[in-house]
Amino acid sequence: MPAEFSLTFKGTKVDGKGRLVDLAIRGCSMETDDVVKRGDVLQVTLKMPNARPPVDIEAAVVRYSQGVRLGLEFLRIDEKSEKELREFVGERLDRKKANHEA
Repeated sequence: MPAEFSLTFKGTKVDGKGRLVDLAIRGCSMETDDVVKRGDVLQVTLKMPNARPPVDIEAAVVRYSQGVRLGLEFLRIDEKSEKELREFVGERLDRKKANHEA
C-alpha cells in the first residue's frame, strides 16, 4: 500500500536515512541516497505518521536494489512493533476500502 514517511536504517557497512514509499506487513519499498546492496541485512526504524510510536524492524533483508529504490523483506520484528504495524496497515486498508465504496 502506498505510504510516505521517513525511516532510518543501520547495517554493518551503512547507517542512513530514507523515505518509505510502499508498506506491507512483511516488507516495504523505500528510497535512499545511501549505498545499500541486495542481500544486506538492516535494522530499520519506521517514523510513523500522526504521532504514532515508531516501528522497529530488528532485521530486514534487501531483496532488490534499483537506483535509489530498495525493496526490503522484514525478517524479525518484536511483538509490540508488529502490532503497531498491523494496526497502521489495517487502518489504511479500511480507509481505502471505505473510499472505494463511497
